[in-house]
Amino acid sequence: MTKRPPQRAPRPCLVGSCKEYASNAGYCDKHQNKIRKKDRERGTAHQRGYGAEWNKKREAFLNQNPLCCDCKKRGYIVPATVVDHIVPHKGDKVLFWDETNWQPLCEACHNRKTATEDRGGWSYKAPVTKANRESVNEFEVGQVVVTATDYIRDALDCDDKEQFTITEVDGKTIHVSNGLDGGRYHHSHFKAVQHE
Repeated sequence: MTKRPPQRAPRPCLVGSCKEYASNAGYCDKHQNKIRKKDRERGTAHQRGYGAEWNKKREAFLNQNPLCCDCKKRGYIVPATVVDHIVPHKGDKVLFWDETNWQPLCEACHNRKTATEDRGGWSYKAPVTKANRESVNEFEVGQVVVTATDYIRDALDCDDKEQFTITEVDGKTIHVSNGLDGGRYHHSHFKAVQHE
């Protein structure tokens, strides 16, 4: 009889009311949209300050400081792959670019620090777009629209490129559908698709 390695116990979905087990990043198959929502809220690396200029500075810093400082303190020689902000910058540009606030870490040490000290890092706060309640509804039945506000993207669990067709117009309210999802919303949450 061959021995099998012990199997990891399935973990429950991170959505408190869900009784399913997690399949990817802590969520069950039904709640994978929560990962996309978290990613949208977090913003891109560029929005958080990690663009081309950061990559140049990072590379120069790691060339001058090639070993992980945490591993070095424990007597290990491990190459550094991450430039860590000693004091989390949380969007503060001065703190972000202050080289005295940088330290070289290996990925394992950086992940451990982020999970414990930084509480998972920080999120870029995208400007919140709201509906214009005073606007005039110029949409017509059959017109194709895309979402224009964060509120409606969350409500419909979609991105700003997904297209919806207007199936009904009632004053400032429109009914939209993409064949699977839809509903009745204020017209200013949408914008017309521009055809070229």
